[in-house]
Amino acid sequence: MRPIIGVACTKMYFPNNNLDQFFYVGSGYVEGIARSGGTPLILPLLTNADAPFRAMLESLDGLILTGGDDPAPHLYGEEPLQGLGHIEYERDLAELEVIKLALEMKKPILGICRGMQILNVACGGTLIQDIPSQVPGAFQHAQKGSRQYGAHKVTLQPGFVADAIGKTEILVNTSHHQAVKDVAPGFAMTGAAADGVIEAIESLDGLHVGLQWHPERMWDHDSDMQKIAEAFVAKVKQAKLQAR
Repeated sequence: MRPIIGVACTKMYFPNNNLDQFFYVGSGYVEGIARSGGTPLILPLLTNADAPFRAMLESLDGLILTGGDDPAPHLYGEEPLQGLGHIEYERDLAELEVIKLALEMKKPILGICRGMQILNVACGGTLIQDIPSQVPGAFQHAQKGSRQYGAHKVTLQPGFVADAIGKTEILVNTSHHQAVKDVAPGFAMTGAAADGVIEAIESLDGLHVGLQWHPERMWDHDSDMQKIAEAFVAKVKQAKLQAR
């Protein structure tokens, strides 16, 4: 019984076409879930007011929130700082609604990079708007080399990732300039870099996980990252059985 896992995707204009927008998502998210025993479905983050998100979520067993641009800072009670990047506010609104419904329905969530950040915001947490200008002594968290390979280490606390890979330290890639600042109520920090930047969070009930790195870019060649995909599919399958 393969659980159905929605992979949230947003819209963009392709080069030389400013008329038509296209829903898009990195293939790694989809392929990793399929290889791990899940059935991936693309979940479009519709921006119309009557988007049928409830019906869409009811058809899913779990949800992946993908990477992308910065969440709007007023959503977590801050004014925009100079280091803030590009905002997709329509995506913010759509994703917040999808997260609210997934939480209500107790669907497992895996948030990756921006996905971890918007999950934290949706649940009442805050963000560092720009690591280079706000975190003295921070590492380079937007690596300039091949992003399918690790760049810095993350120390893991007991929780989803440590259980999945059986280690207390992992080498991760890094492609972000924002991070979780205040962890949302009902969540715990379960991974951090040596410079103090939070790299993993998990809800206290274990259903919802956020990772600041991009495991989907490493799944093809890193067994630890593939174990994370397999563990999430297993979590979704277990939640589906318990909900019966």
